[in-house]
Amino acid sequence: MYVNTPYNGRILDIYSEHFSRVWVVLSPFLRPQTIPFERFVPGTYPTRNEILADCEPVRWEEVLRIGGFDTLSDLDIALRSYIHGLTQPNQRLADQLDNMIEGQNLIPPTEGDLAPHNERKFLLRLKSLGHSHVLVYSEFGDFVDRMAIDEMIVKDCIPPHGVISTDDGSFLVASHWDSCCSFLCAKGCDDEFNDLEKFLCTDITHVYWGLFPI
Repeated sequence: MYVNTPYNGRILDIYSEHFSRVWVVLSPFLRPQTIPFERFVPGTYPTRNEILADCEPVRWEEVLRIGGFDTLSDLDIALRSYIHGLTQPNQRLADQLDNMIEGQNLIPPTEGDLAPHNERKFLLRLKSLGHSHVLVYSEFGDFVDRMAIDEMIVKDCIPPHGVISTDDGSFLVASHWDSCCSFLCAKGCDDEFNDLEKFLCTDITHVYWGLFPI
């Protein structure tokens, strides 16, 4: 099942018609072990499998501590300002993030795509729940491919800004273009993805959630 990824406004305005619960899943920062930091730029950015093999994922809760940020919202604003994803960026928070990245040798998450470590956790959990295939949609849903989860775990098969859904539409995951997070949607009320760093959307959670009450 394909659902348009919300561009702005309240997240549940788009998803609540189809799903019981929606979470904002935070893309982890990366701590490379052997990959040079100079490679993390356009043109030489490591592949998804290189990242999985070499980079340690760092949760936002740890970045809050080591970077001196007060809240997840502050860190979200810092990242969106850092990637020029806000019409009114917060330069103070962006500079604080830049100093933390340099001082801690961390790579910030990339915007607009499902983070490699989160993708793998999501797919492995779907497999453990009994799913063998998923539907992989292009950004606007004009192309879809049914793929085996085992193949996707091994290969990088998701198009930029793609959407993944189970065959039965019970789970869907998508990423917003200017966000370092993804939206995880479920038709059931149980949380089947405890190992993903995330928070539950409420009626007032916006796509640009750091700027609003969550």
